[in-house]
Amino acid sequence: MTKIDYGNLDNLPWQFVREGITRKVFGMGAEHINLTINKIENGNEKKPHSHEENEQIAFILEGECDYYVDGSPYRMTKGSWITIPAGVEHYIDVYDSPVPVLNMDIFYPLREEYNESYAKFIENYRK
Repeated sequence: MTKIDYGNLDNLPWQFVREGITRKVFGMGAEHINLTINKIENGNEKKPHSHEENEQIAFILEGECDYYVDGSPYRMTKGSWITIPAGVEHYIDVYDSPVPVLNMDIFYPLREEYNESYAKFIENYRK
């Protein structure tokens, strides 16, 4: 039987990630990809990192930021997207956006730890 996951982002709570960053994980029923919506505030805590097994596409839905990939900054505004190959260091820097940055991240293959963390967060949130 085909598994269908359905919902509305407006009905999901924001999960604290670190100073200046919260997220919603959705589409958790997909077998091979993850999707997150992240809200990043001006002055967010930077955390250069890489995902050894995951490709990523970051898409800016709102706001302005510099997205660093492999040491190079890319100025991103609403509608901008960037691809991040697996194993390449990257991070987001929001420092002068008139509104919080909303970005959607797409990961392949899926990041199970995101699904597990958000599912546990939702379970505790509803108690």
